[in-house]
Amino acid sequence: MLTELAHLFTQAFPQLDQRGQQQSLKLYQLLSRGKPLSIKTFAESIALSCEETETLLATWSGVSFDKKHCINAFWGISTSPTAHSFRLNNQTLYTWCAWDLLLAAVIYRQTIQAQTQCPVSKKTISLSLGENGVEKIQPASAMITFVKPDINALKANITGSFCQYVFFVDSETSGKRWQKNHDNGFLLSIDQGFELAKNIMQTVFKDTQ
Repeated sequence: MLTELAHLFTQAFPQLDQRGQQQSLKLYQLLSRGKPLSIKTFAESIALSCEETETLLATWSGVSFDKKHCINAFWGISTSPTAHSFRLNNQTLYTWCAWDLLLAAVIYRQTIQAQTQCPVSKKTISLSLGENGVEKIQPASAMITFVKPDINALKANITGSFCQYVFFVDSETSGKRWQKNHDNGFLLSIDQGFELAKNIMQTVFKDTQ
């Protein structure tokens, strides 16, 4: 199952050559400052004109803009508040879904402190995540709710077709309760979720390792 899911999300991610991989990693790096990013700032960081940068971003799925047309999110990492947050370099950042917290640890290759809430019990779930996996999680029984979206829906609207269904639940019992209202939903362990996140990021950014 994990192999199939990894292939699905890898195909949904913008298909990047080595330069594109470097550019998207730069975007992640700049978003880690915790503020929306102007097109001009991003353009200067990747040595392109604003027009060239606009054209580039138009070819990437998963880019989000605020009302000032500044980039406020890219493939799961957001500067706008959501229910899922993490601390990185003394900045608070957010993710589109709970699973993205695991992606964040892989992307930034350093330990992050993350927090979210179980949608069933409303209990807080806290994690310490490093690039090699979960270092600490409370409660230890936490799991991930997951769905397998259609590839076209994933590309067109990742938050609507996937992210809105993906949470950390505080236990398998809470997960089973969640599944009763989501016929296509299933559960992953936190370790399975991290393995999936790492496999996807290693594939997407294979030329920058």
